[in-house]
Amino acid sequence: MWNHGQQHAQLLLAIESAGGVDCAKLPDVFFPEDIANKAVRESAIEAAKAICDACPIKWQCFEYATTTGQEHGIWAGTLPHER
Repeated sequence: MWNHGQQHAQLLLAIESAGGVDCAKLPDVFFPEDIANKAVRESAIEAAKAICDACPIKWQCFEYATTTGQEHGIWAGTLPHER
């Protein structure tokens, strides 16, 4: 199993340096695969991507997701098949 300790620490530091991130307030929106209703799921994806587009640490988030192989959720405005 991978040890994501360093990458996770770097992401947490970026979040702290940014004064927090909006995705932390709406975690369910960022894991739309758990939403059964298709219309609600698509709406959640749109909302999450909009939040990511305005995020000051978007690229650190993307680096984390790709480096650690995140297979679920929206990271830096990308779905798993887009990473």
